[in-house]
Amino acid sequence: MALPNFLCVGAQKAGTTTLYEILKQHPDIFLPQNVKETKFFVYPDKYENGLEYYEKEYFSEWQGQQAIGEVDPAIMFEEQAASRIHRSLGNKVKLIFILRNPAARAYSHFLMTQRKGFEELSFDEAISKEKDRLVQNPAQKFNFSYLTRGYYSRQIERFKEYFPAENFLFLIFEDDFIKNRKITFDRIQDFLEVKRVGLDLDIRSNKAAAPKNKTVHELMRKRNAVRNTLSKIMPGSLKKTIQDFISKKNIKEIEHSTLDVKKEMELIQKFFMEDIQKLEKILYRDLSTWYTK
Repeated sequence: MALPNFLCVGAQKAGTTTLYEILKQHPDIFLPQNVKETKFFVYPDKYENGLEYYEKEYFSEWQGQQAIGEVDPAIMFEEQAASRIHRSLGNKVKLIFILRNPAARAYSHFLMTQRKGFEELSFDEAISKEKDRLVQNPAQKFNFSYLTRGYYSRQIERFKEYFPAENFLFLIFEDDFIKNRKITFDRIQDFLEVKRVGLDLDIRSNKAAAPKNKTVHELMRKRNAVRNTLSKIMPGSLKKTIQDFISKKNIKEIEHSTLDVKKEMELIQKFFMEDIQKLEKILYRDLSTWYTK
């Protein structure tokens, strides 16, 4: 069976889309071509379809590449994902984690959720109301978990229950992925046990953006009469292609898409320091660049 022997499981907003685009170039690495994130290990209804469905739906184009994988940052956050992966793929699957300053990650996550039309609160309001929102509406855990998704140590611990230490590759977004990309992709190729080849590393995906026209954005993203009509008269794949095309034409890059340093440090000290200290022990790595400026 052509099933993954490696997974990049997260974190979200830490360069996973760029990782996917770069690794797709490698002749000995296979990734699903038409979709980055299958959500097989994330959503119960998809997982219940079974491994035969997973293979046929996403890996049928495999042509004998040595490394077979998937990139999905939601895997790291989903409580049941580690056990599902272990049950389905065994304990030999390799796992790549890319971890980003959790305060910066939270803000980037907020901008993405806002861009998709799910978030109407300010960043400060969303942070203060996060806990209550997730309790009241657990189905929104992937959208509104700005702080919660940054508690990396507890998420990693779930995977440590099922997989040996040699199966983990931990990367730090700011130091490894941004500053030392060439060295890092050599490490990734070695970790996946494929030959080192030259890759185009100058890809940058998912730039922070906002809609040019709010009305057009809401027509494309939110349930409404126009979308309901389109669903009835055209195949889902065509509808999605048109929706994505219009949405891309309707966005503009945000100039000020990073947190103020003072605000970032405030969030780190208030919400994340305890978890970062635990993470440093797990990784055997100094993460002081996240909490000292």
